[in-house]
Order: sequence, then structure tokens, then C-alpha cells
Amino acid sequence: MILGFDIGNTNTLMGIYREEETVPHHTFLFGTQKDVTSENLGTLIEGYLDDYRAETGSTDRVSGFIFSSVAPEINARYVDAAMTFFNAGAIEISHKSKLTVKINYDDPSELGIDRIVNAEAVYREYGGNAIIIDLGTAATFCVLLEDGTFDGGLIAPGIGTTIRALSQRTSRLPEVLFEKPKSLVCRDTVNAVKSGFFYGWISMIEGIIDLLLKEYGRDMKIILTGGSGETISRNIRHANIHDDMLTMKGIKYIYDMNRRRSYKSPSMRGPKPSKK
Repeated sequence: MILGFDIGNTNTLMGIYREEETVPHHTFLFGTQKDVTSENLGTLIEGYLDDYRAETGSTDRVSGFIFSSVAPEINARYVDAAMTFFNAGAIEISHKSKLTVKINYDDPSELGIDRIVNAEAVYREYGGNAIIIDLGTAATFCVLLEDGTFDGGLIAPGIGTTIRALSQRTSRLPEVLFEKPKSLVCRDTVNAVKSGFFYGWISMIEGIIDLLLKEYGRDMKIILTGGSGETISRNIRHANIHDDMLTMKGIKYIYDMNRRRSYKSPSMRGPKPSKK
């Protein structure tokens, strides 16, 4: 089995893939702990694998390990856990990974790995000429050209991030669910906040899509993913595709292209060869 991890700022999604699969046939979601130790991380992953094996009867061992991370402070712990617990060299996805897409960005090292992974998945699944919208802790809008060039995009605060921020910064405004209220104009505070966030975000997303379509002068596919992607997908006026497994598909595509490039944790490597 192959383990793939989409490590976000808030949550991490762990997927279990079979060799021939693009979509994981089993997933586990857990909170991203940026101070986790390699030992605790390995134990956590082993616990999920025990649950998986108990449920499925699988006796497969871990043969591959890959992760996409927007929390670089914990990347080394995934590398160590992969080698120490599973004797597997981890593949850490970066802008230097072997990809199908090309990156047009001033400094590719600053580009969020999740945006790279999503672009790879969209190009493989749906082709180029697309606007990719990922609604997570941050909301990202990425442009993928017809030839597979990632052509940049926009980054905004995420929906849940802004909802929590408003509640935390005010004394009388509650934290609400992101959902469609009964009406646009509301006569109670909870639904008024819901309406502001819901219609505010719908308007912003539709507006940015319109601006991007005008900027590039042509129709483009709209691909939505992320925690609020389904809600937005059902309510914007633009035709779109919602794919909640988009990032996990991209992780597997990139694994298949880079599987010979896995590496050992620095603590497990042998001495450097001497220079002659």
C-alpha cells in the first residue's frame, strides 16, 4: 500500500492507495499538530493503519510514502517517521518534483505545494484552460493554461478563518456555520452573520472568476475543491466541477512520476563520500 498525506495548516488528510489507484480507497482526517514529534506521528499513523487492517483484513505492508505540505516545519518529522516506522523513503513534493505541469511563478520556491498538486491533478483529470479554486484555511485561485502552465493566481483568507476571526474580535457576533441563510435580509444576528458570509463569499468568488475570465479573454473550466467547495459549487452561477479528492489525486499522480526519487531521513543516511 502507498500512504499519501495532504498536510494543511489546520487538518491533514491521510490516504491509503493501491498501486493502480489514483483515488485513495481509504482516508483518515486528523488535526495538523505543528509541534508533533516523529515518534508520536509514526504511532498515530500506525494506529490508523491498525484500524484500516482490522476493518478490511488487509495484510499489505507500506511500500510507498509521499506528502504534500504547507506546514514546512513538520516535513522532516514525516520523513523520519516514514523511515523509522515503515522503512520507507518519503517523497516530499516540491516545485522541484517531476511534474507534468510547468510553473510560471517569479520564485517557485514560494509557491504553495497544495497549489502545485492541485494543478497537476486538474491537468491530468480535466486538461488545461482552467481556474482552480481551493477553499481551505486560505482560499486560492489558480490559473492553469491550455498547455499545462501554472500561470499564477490570487490568495485570500479562507472562509472558516474569517468566520472565526470575526467571532474572536467582536464581543457579540457569534461563530456561525457557513451555509445559506433563509433569506438575504435577516432580522436576527445569527442569520445576519450567516448571510453576510454566505453572500459575501459567493459574490467575491463569482467576481474573481469574472475578472479572471476577462483577463484571459476566454471561457475556462472552473474546478472547486476544499472544505467549503461543495457549498460554493452548488450556489455560484458559473458552471463548475467540484472534486473533493482533487489534492489526493494530484499526490498520487506525482508519486507515480517520482517514486524513484524517495530519500532517507538525514538521521538515517550514511556518511558523505569523501572528495578526491
